[in-house]
Amino acid sequence: MRQFLFLIVFSAFATGAFAQNQLTGRVFENKSKVFLQGIRIEDLKSHAIVISGPDGSFTIGAAVGDVVCFTNANYRPDTLYLADLKYVQVFLDPKVNMLEEVKVTNQEIKKNAGFSTQKQPGVLGNQTVLYQTDENGNPIGGLKMNIADGGETPKQHEAKVSRSEALKAQIAKVFNAENLKKYLPISGQEMENFIIMYTPDINTYFAATFNLVAYLNASYEEFNKIPVEQRQSKALTQLVPDKN
Repeated sequence: MRQFLFLIVFSAFATGAFAQNQLTGRVFENKSKVFLQGIRIEDLKSHAIVISGPDGSFTIGAAVGDVVCFTNANYRPDTLYLADLKYVQVFLDPKVNMLEEVKVTNQEIKKNAGFSTQKQPGVLGNQTVLYQTDENGNPIGGLKMNIADGGETPKQHEAKVSRSEALKAQIAKVFNAENLKKYLPISGQEMENFIIMYTPDINTYFAATFNLVAYLNASYEEFNKIPVEQRQSKALTQLVPDKN
């Protein structure tokens, strides 16, 4: 009987001691209060690491005086000093991905004193009309017209393509199998098919209202409506619903 009572007391003591060395809580997105799954939580002293669950909850071994860090590729990192081990709620701010601001300034077109180079509004709308001159700049009568097609130059096109590729590369860093396995319970060919079908375009991903967790939840719910044999098939054409 004494041994039995001893085991009960020891078990209760061990359970209490174990609980006292754990931090539990939940991670939310600031303002929206959406549960954040896949947040990396690390005790910077012991280097213990856990990942928040679908409802944002987590439990990690920790002690008073430790510093716990919360990180994710799509949210600003935050740290928490543990003055005690009471239940905590952590709110993370999403990173705002914005394109560099392009400033456009008006340029004054100065008119030259020489008659041959003076530009005047043309009779065909806003096209520019110039007077014909000889090789010495003397007017010889008649007009010449510059007609712009309004298209982008090769240099502008190259810069546009380069920027587009850079933005796509940022998206690819998030929408790859290694990163998405933190959020989704799929792998292999099924994961590859999901990435092909649901990687967002530039406008969607960089929109101010884009939320990764909400987007993945909605996409995964839609993905699960596809029969499993098709979701895991290498024939991607099977993933396209029949429109007929």
